[in-house]
Amino acid sequence: MKAIKNVLLNGVLTDITVDNGKIVSIGKTDTDGIDCEGLNIYPGLIDIHSHGCIGYDAMEGGLEEMADWELSQGVTTWYPTTMTMSEEDIAKATSRNINFGHGANIPGFHMEGPFINSKYKGAQNEEYIVKPSMEFFGKMKNIATVTIAPETEGADEFIKNCPAVVSVGHTDADYDTAKRAFELGARKLTHAYNAMPGIHHRMPGPIVAAMENENVYAELICDGKHVHQASVRLLIKMFGTDRIILISDSVRAAGLGDGEYMFGGQKMIVKNSTALTETGKLAGSTSSLADCVRTAISFGIKKEDAVKMASENPAKLMGLNKGKIEVGYDADFIIADDDFNIKKVIVRGEF
Repeated sequence: MKAIKNVLLNGVLTDITVDNGKIVSIGKTDTDGIDCEGLNIYPGLIDIHSHGCIGYDAMEGGLEEMADWELSQGVTTWYPTTMTMSEEDIAKATSRNINFGHGANIPGFHMEGPFINSKYKGAQNEEYIVKPSMEFFGKMKNIATVTIAPETEGADEFIKNCPAVVSVGHTDADYDTAKRAFELGARKLTHAYNAMPGIHHRMPGPIVAAMENENVYAELICDGKHVHQASVRLLIKMFGTDRIILISDSVRAAGLGDGEYMFGGQKMIVKNSTALTETGKLAGSTSSLADCVRTAISFGIKKEDAVKMASENPAKLMGLNKGKIEVGYDADFIIADDDFNIKKVIVRGEF
């Protein structure tokens, strides 16, 4: 049994005792531990959409190195995200070991494509786009969430039968098609606003369809580049702070710098920390999830809400015993100053 001592939890100075990776008590204790000297404690961040960082890409490996970097940035749980590539490449990527016991937890993968619409492919490789198929999906391992375009042939049956969390994205779906997808069981929008029709007063599209279904969450890339701050605030007003999930959508350039990189078999150019394809399309972000939390705060979002959207909300969607600092929850924490600069990270109860 260990204690995290002298932390500010919701503004109250307290201690948190952990044992076997779980929170066992909250309150002052004589148990030995680490003195956090009045810094703030928050649940560890959970990134459900991240392709890579520090020169690595989830399609190619380096999961252990990426998990260590993610942890250093306050992400205690992450879902390596694949690209629209060949069946063989995705199967190889998702068959890699995810249980190596250090760095951020990896419960599974996010399979972003190849079941998407070429019109809204974004930085995905059109050559490998295919129709939704449970046969294809069944050849993959450890898929926790999958992005599809619900207007594509076979999408309805896929949504009804897929055991993973189905997310609507890279789609040209109209309001009615998206509404049906959510009624069939899709639970999330993949990076809302990006790679989908926008909101029009006569064509409300997938964003409004998602907003009207209380069981549906919306991913949001809050890096200050993918979505204007006014649109960030609008989405939060539409969905509320309980149904927005901040994501990084980070690529291998995250944690590095400007330059040329490969992404999904295509060249990606990073300039002024903005990742673009050769044709000028946004190609993921170079931000960490903690960067996105800080950006949301700078946009006028309350700190506790920004953190909730990057911890509690993704945990609820993905069925994790994480994202809250309450007795019985997993002991994954970040210790941060008042500006949300991360000073310490605790995962699985380990200091």
